[in-house]
Amino acid sequence: MKIALITGASQGIGASIAKVLNKVKIKVILVARSRKNLKQIQKNLTYPKYSKIISKDLRSLSACKSLNKKVKKINFLINVAGATKGGHFEKLSDKFWDDGFNLKFKSALRLSRIFWPTLKRNKGKIINIGGGAGAWEKPLRTFMIGGSVNAALNHFSKSLALQGKIDKVSVSIINPGMTLTGRLNKLLKTDSKVLKKSVEQLLKDRTKDAKIKRPTKPEEVAKLVYKLIKDRKSNGKIIKIDGGKKEILKWY
Repeated sequence: MKIALITGASQGIGASIAKVLNKVKIKVILVARSRKNLKQIQKNLTYPKYSKIISKDLRSLSACKSLNKKVKKINFLINVAGATKGGHFEKLSDKFWDDGFNLKFKSALRLSRIFWPTLKRNKGKIINIGGGAGAWEKPLRTFMIGGSVNAALNHFSKSLALQGKIDKVSVSIINPGMTLTGRLNKLLKTDSKVLKKSVEQLLKDRTKDAKIKRPTKPEEVAKLVYKLIKDRKSNGKIIKIDGGKKEILKWY
């Protein structure tokens, strides 16, 4: 049985990916901070017996290393974890910046390095979930940390794909635009206070700015992950998904 390690699996895109992969009988190892939320996601899987939950805060190197003690073999590493703080620039402290980079960028970097040997042996795949901000969307003054982290994750993914070509490990990145998750609601609420606009108006404005009819659904990203898993030539792919529409680029 193939095994997928999914970070940020307690909600949103990560939870949707877990459901889609488990449904096709890929064993899913769900990692997130909230054990309570992970248990609920596990309960709702098609095949709960083909799953394992690990409660872990991945902002530190020691936490990432400890995962390898509990998980020895994987075929797919799917890095989703990474909620970042939004808000006014002057109120974004070093702690917020450190948390953003440690959770989303450094955890993806560290887990990729830690599990690279088993991924090499199994000719596995790494799929990173970035974001439109920092990749192709216009910069937002209330989303500086998220955009900066995504930009770093995109460059890392492109570089790692070159090493992956040598080591037979496929590396790709998906950059979703606005996606209907609880996190989007939180960001819109924060932005509404800074920009003095209603959440509804902000969602309408950003949908218009992105030139899409609607935001993306988490399950659309999850289905795209499964397609990449099945794709034998997925290495180096950078995929933009926004409003359900996909644009696929090849890095090299």
